[in-house]
Amino acid sequence: MAATRTLSKYWLLTNDFIQNPYPVLEYVRQERPVCEVSLPGGGRAWVVTRYDDAKAALADPRFSRDIHVHYRLMSRKSGRAMTPPAEEANHLANLEPPRHTPLRKAISFAFTPRRAEALRPRVVEIADELLNRLADQARPDLIAGYAEPLPVMTIAELMGVPAEAWPDFLRWSQALREHSPTDTSGVLDRNIRDLSAYMSALIAQKEREPDDGLLSSLIHADPERRLTLTEILSTSFALMTGGNDTTASLVGGVIAALLTHPRERAQLLAEPGRWGAATDELIRYVNPISNALQRVTTEPVEIGGVTIPADEVVIISVLSANRDPDQFPVHPEMLDLTRPKPAHLSFGFGIHYCSGAHLAKIITETAARRLFERFPEARLAIPPAELRYQQAGLVRPLAALPVAW
Repeated sequence: MAATRTLSKYWLLTNDFIQNPYPVLEYVRQERPVCEVSLPGGGRAWVVTRYDDAKAALADPRFSRDIHVHYRLMSRKSGRAMTPPAEEANHLANLEPPRHTPLRKAISFAFTPRRAEALRPRVVEIADELLNRLADQARPDLIAGYAEPLPVMTIAELMGVPAEAWPDFLRWSQALREHSPTDTSGVLDRNIRDLSAYMSALIAQKEREPDDGLLSSLIHADPERRLTLTEILSTSFALMTGGNDTTASLVGGVIAALLTHPRERAQLLAEPGRWGAATDELIRYVNPISNALQRVTTEPVEIGGVTIPADEVVIISVLSANRDPDQFPVHPEMLDLTRPKPAHLSFGFGIHYCSGAHLAKIITETAARRLFERFPEARLAIPPAELRYQQAGLVRPLAALPVAW
């Protein structure tokens, strides 16, 4: 039973919560499963914490992911007209049917599990290249040197981006993560322009000189599945931002979990055939996604015994849902590699289920497996209690992961 507690109105944003969210979420899930939280600059959001409610909300079209609905709400609250950049307003994660449907079909046809599997040998090569750079360091940081660059380099490879541009992609991805649409510094707009200019030129090149990459597959698709150039550009933004951040958070979290669970790590090293089945439990336990992409209610919606009015921001807590004992009755707070395949919500649910989930699993499994095969005695260079997480909204990445070989 969760202890009775008093919540700050900004409870979801406090540093104490970011570092250890689970005691608060246990209380909220039991006592206030649909709970209000205040947002910076005024306004509020509703946090959905129970698994069944979260799953229902993810599949309910009244909880809208349409970016235009979000920007209209931000415009009203800020008192100034705001419109989403085209690079973010034309990919399937930010749209609802009917526009979402043809985009989903096109992406599903081009970005198949088979294409992701074909990348596995290259992911191994990239992981080994990164580990080679870290091997001689006495205390390498596995976040900056491994977990962050590996997804960027893999997704760039997937799209057919030349290797010399990968450092720029890492910089753009970090900048897009760290600055919100309401930031008036101009940093976000500048990075969007730079990435847009690069990707537009690359798309034009792939039109003239197609290759085996995902971009070429989208550009040269059959007419009934062909996206517009704006939609292809927007899709590339989604891959380079959302795909990088979430997978980097996942890789860092899984490695940290195995560093602090030596028995489970030894089991996987002794039986490498178990890596695939174990990855889903690692993903559930680590919770790389703090909260699903925010929704806005298009009409009053009752959920979890609470009626949320129209035009309200809704945050679906994946952190909480993935440890709900009603869904995971046997010690949901523990890492259990023998757990039957857990139906976690880390990749979403319904029409917005992550298109890159299979690739994210491949990157995560490969990153952890290659690290511990190469350095089976790797250990944390600091006490586990000193690990710190960053406040990043959607994801919950470790700030650093120093190890000793």
